[in-house]
Amino acid sequence: MRSWKANYTALLIAETLAMVGFGLSFPVIPLFLEEELHITDPVRLKAWTGIITTSASVTLAIFAPIWGHLSDIFNRRVMLLRAMFGGALIISLMTFVNSPWQLLVLRMIMGCLTGTVAAATVIVASISPAAQLAFCLGILTTGIAVGNSLGPLLGGIIADFLGYRVTFFSTGIVLALAGFIVLKYVDKDSGGSQSLAAAAGTPRKKLTLFPDFGPILNSPVLMTIMLVSLSLNAAGSIATPMLPLFLKELALRASQEPMYIGSSTGIILGVGSATSALAAVLVGRYSLRFGYRKTLLLCVTLGAILTLPQIFVTNMQQLTLLRAFSSFFIGGTAPVVSALIVVSCDKKIHGAVFGIHSAMAFVGQALGPLLGTAASIISYRTAFMVSALILFLAVVAVVRSKNIKT
Repeated sequence: MRSWKANYTALLIAETLAMVGFGLSFPVIPLFLEEELHITDPVRLKAWTGIITTSASVTLAIFAPIWGHLSDIFNRRVMLLRAMFGGALIISLMTFVNSPWQLLVLRMIMGCLTGTVAAATVIVASISPAAQLAFCLGILTTGIAVGNSLGPLLGGIIADFLGYRVTFFSTGIVLALAGFIVLKYVDKDSGGSQSLAAAAGTPRKKLTLFPDFGPILNSPVLMTIMLVSLSLNAAGSIATPMLPLFLKELALRASQEPMYIGSSTGIILGVGSATSALAAVLVGRYSLRFGYRKTLLLCVTLGAILTLPQIFVTNMQQLTLLRAFSSFFIGGTAPVVSALIVVSCDKKIHGAVFGIHSAMAFVGQALGPLLGTAASIISYRTAFMVSALILFLAVVAVVRSKNIKT
């Protein structure tokens, strides 16, 4: 039986690798649709980009509560393995698609099977000592952000020099590697299981497919957290699918040849994820001392303020800098939200609550690209305006929630 630190370290490495893998292929989807699947009509390209990007989030939102609930009944490590190996298989198959419909179907299946962040977070919340909970969650968030930072950057380079299809296959390899790390170095009973509960004399939970939403509906704190997370994820995903196309537009307006758009997109997303990683470490360490509510309010407010000027950028450098600062503060909300969930509900239902929270996040990620697609019909800059507006609405929600006193 390994120590909690050994299990935690293996989980951190595996989840970081998993996020690198997911990030390899995500930024190139619009370019893949345009250059490999030959969708050149601008309106049709925007529509397919929005639909395909959204599809995985929709199915993730449906299945995340189910997997989270089943992890409370059975074994949380098994849920993480399912997400990693399932993602490895499905995304590898994307290498061979020849039509947008095939890519759409595989993205939907991917959403049904994956969800590594929620699975890893539940295990970390279960094995971490109470005094180090926020810090451990913050480090995990940092690992996720580092993965999100390196993935798009490496994916952009792979796409530009080896081809878009190679990025999908590379994702499969990296996710499989992450799964093998969990399989070999994380104990089978990490995060709790039904067998352990039975051994301890705890009554077996009734086997049901869907979780009980009552604990969330009856908790003003959890309700606020869910709404804020939905808003943050919607705002964060609005501009991302259209980013490569926006960078092309900026290059053309500056009378430049739009070269290495995949790499440029990866750099912008990577820098934003890197600052999110830094924020997760700092916020995870000091949020309890400063107060969870104050920290959450400060991060969301500054994230909204720094998103607004992105409407007016004229080059990649300006956009990179502004997204770096806005991502820092938005990324700082992640460990606070996770810590609030842990301290606001019973440990026995952490899997279900984190699953429902993931579902709300994925609903936001599904709405974001749809809103971004609709806004980009007016102009790509409108997407940044909508993103800032949603973040300001999240600020209002936190201000009105006096119930978060922690």
